[in-house]
Amino acid sequence: MPAMLDDPTTPPIQRTTPIPSFTPTPVTLRDGTTRATILPFTSPSQVPPSLISFLCTQLALEIAAGDTYPMLDPLPLEAFGPYWFSTFAAIMVLGEGLSVEGLGEEKWEEKCLGSFYVKPNYPGRSSHVCNGGFLVNGKKRNLGVGKALGKAYLEWAPRLVSFYRG
Repeated sequence: MPAMLDDPTTPPIQRTTPIPSFTPTPVTLRDGTTRATILPFTSPSQVPPSLISFLCTQLALEIAAGDTYPMLDPLPLEAFGPYWFSTFAAIMVLGEGLSVEGLGEEKWEEKCLGSFYVKPNYPGRSSHVCNGGFLVNGKKRNLGVGKALGKAYLEWAPRLVSFYRG
């Protein structure tokens, strides 16, 4: 059974307001030397299929663990992209100077550090109230990935308020 306010089987609320412009954000992880880039996405079509597949597997592992997501069953691959990327999402990728357009097929289990999405909680007049979902690559934990993603969320989510209000 899906979460009451976040049913992954329903289509996302479509907006006519242009989404604000976001630029890739460079970050340095906890060790002080590892560099990564947080890339913004507004559509599943921007994301390489192998990266969508990798993140879908990461979410399935989180759902199976039963600690962080309310779903009982993992999302099928064809449902994951629209669920995660249809409104606004970000992915942290190992390396500097990266761009959404420059992503190709990679060994994502090594390169993808984590991701988050931002969505309105409700349609209509309360759509400026948002929530986020976070994933950290299970093999890349305790590096400060979640903290860096959280900081980006706190910076970017407020800029989406006018977009969500439509």
